[in-house]
Amino acid sequence: MKLFGLLALTLASVANLAGQTPPARTDTLDRGNPRSAVTGFLEACGDRDYARAAQYLDLNAIAPENRATRGPQLARQLEEILNSDFHFSVLRLSRDPQGDRGDDADADREHIASVPLGGATVTIDMERTPLAPGGPQVWLFSRDTCAAIPKLARYSTPPAIVKYLPPFFSTVQIAETPLWKWLALILASLLLLALSRQFDRLLDVVTRVAGARMRAAAYVPWFQAIVEPLRVMLSLMIFRLAVEVVQPSAIARLYIGRAAQALVVWSIAWCLMRLVELFLSRVESKLDTRGRFASRSMLHLGRRTANATIVVLGILLVLSNWGYNTATLVAGLGVGGIAVALAAQQTIANVFGGVSIIGDHPVGIGEFGKFGDLIGTVEDIGMRSTRVRTLNRTIVSVPNSSFAGYNLENYSLRDKLLFNPTLSIKRTTPEDQLRLLVDALGKMLAANELVERVPTPVRVTGLGAAAISLEIFCYVRTADVDRFYTIQGDLLLEINRALLQANVELA
Repeated sequence: MKLFGLLALTLASVANLAGQTPPARTDTLDRGNPRSAVTGFLEACGDRDYARAAQYLDLNAIAPENRATRGPQLARQLEEILNSDFHFSVLRLSRDPQGDRGDDADADREHIASVPLGGATVTIDMERTPLAPGGPQVWLFSRDTCAAIPKLARYSTPPAIVKYLPPFFSTVQIAETPLWKWLALILASLLLLALSRQFDRLLDVVTRVAGARMRAAAYVPWFQAIVEPLRVMLSLMIFRLAVEVVQPSAIARLYIGRAAQALVVWSIAWCLMRLVELFLSRVESKLDTRGRFASRSMLHLGRRTANATIVVLGILLVLSNWGYNTATLVAGLGVGGIAVALAAQQTIANVFGGVSIIGDHPVGIGEFGKFGDLIGTVEDIGMRSTRVRTLNRTIVSVPNSSFAGYNLENYSLRDKLLFNPTLSIKRTTPEDQLRLLVDALGKMLAANELVERVPTPVRVTGLGAAAISLEIFCYVRTADVDRFYTIQGDLLLEINRALLQANVELA
């Protein structure tokens, strides 16, 4: 069951982050909750500052004149006790200023560790004590714990392997732990990393073969994304066994535990980001070609937003579990976000302009039209600007805030194209010849299956000093511009033949 303690601690920290905020640090030694008090005590011992470490002990039972001498001695002995008790973990302690009310009937006491003594078990406790009447309350190792420290003091003998190592590996210590122990842990980590890579390769082959045989290859990436954090957790559980064998100091176990929890959070965040990527890719693959063009930028924005949210929440979760006041950090980010928003108003306006373009979808990627004074094809709708390929084959980047305010004329959405030439007929043309031409042009348009007639496709629209204006108004049943130009050319040639047959000249 101990192997699942790391995962349980990580999941419990989610509740701390969601519903519990550490108080403001009014105590310079950070003794506002049991975990921070024990952490500060171990860090002071790691700095060999036992006078500062003694300030985490309730020495009121000791005569004032003896506290300066007796306090550091008790701090050193308590450090030895906590270092020798491998079951002790700072990360299991409560970060609530009120303590864990479920471990003792007394709400002002917190169980820290249990040490066997002569067939019995002695509990090391902390007690919430006011620094001064009416002042803030801090957590200190209780008086009865300080009285029992001399009886519990243990001085362990070095392992047999130390005899075969150069003195350098034992005398050099990092976080109260000899160098040879750190080297052993590093070697165990490298061995686990190598085994993990081999396991990844084997798992990849097995899942692909199984997916191919079961015709479920599409689900292989989903399975691999879920297995990744489980593999990391399994590796950390095995590494915990190595830590139990090596037995580093309590402060070293604290740092190792923090790193392990950061790895757990990172693996879960990595899994979530991969699942988001797979989900959005699947959504994009289900869209048709037109929908994919229209939604690509929106999906890109959603992917980035989701990944950034996961990373930020993961960082806040790790910092919260390490004892940092995430409420202050979030408040600082909020104030900083307002300042950034004020400084980047135009950028934010462009982002929302891009979202409105994608959401309203007046024009999509690959579509041709007239946008303000621009005529061209939309090549990309980005977060800041929209790029248009003009008829001159140049690229014009228009800020989204400006592009969204243009009159957007989408030529690609036309279902048919207008054929609307105007003929200038000589004014001296006889009226009967003009009427003959109008009838001939009407019959010509009616006989063409590609032309959609209107009630009056050929009409006289103007009378000038030298010419009579004759307008042809109809639609060509095609949305393909290239085909329209071909049909338009054929229609113009037929109009020219009608002019010749009617013996009508253009002005």
